[in-house]
Amino acid sequence: MVPGNEIPAHHPVRELFLTLTHRGLRESHLSDEEIHLYLSNLLVEFVHMENMYKVRDESGQRVEYLTDMLGCAEGAGSVERSDIYKHVGDFTLFVLGLYPESLSRARRSVSPSHYAAQGRRSYQILFERQNYRSSMVVFRKLSDEFEGCIQALRWVRSYINDPFYQYMFREFDIT
Repeated sequence: MVPGNEIPAHHPVRELFLTLTHRGLRESHLSDEEIHLYLSNLLVEFVHMENMYKVRDESGQRVEYLTDMLGCAEGAGSVERSDIYKHVGDFTLFVLGLYPESLSRARRSVSPSHYAAQGRRSYQILFERQNYRSSMVVFRKLSDEFEGCIQALRWVRSYINDPFYQYMFREFDIT
């Protein structure tokens, strides 16, 4: 894994994603504050494309495919394995919520249900690996509410793809 870029705490894009994920979760009939904060932080983290591909193989090359990421988890040490499972959950959630069409365009087409199963499973494994600690309960929630989180992110996607809001983002330099 390689370190990602950070967006400052008070950057407007953080506020934007906090608002949008709150509305998206409400549309999905979810009202969990931990999930809300997690999803908004996920969107902020993945603003930088290189954060989507943090997993690296033994030679240092970025790993782009889900099956390869899971393979890296199996061969990794304990701490890095947890980081990879977290990333797999985040990656699948992000792709299914914002770019589901990418699953059929890649060299290796994957069914959305398989992607969702791997994301749910990765969050559940992460929670179990942390011995069910209360500080890690957000991963159990993400696993249990995976489809609702996808729907919330799809709502965010439809909102940010609206031409009016794209204009506003450019006008007020919210990127």
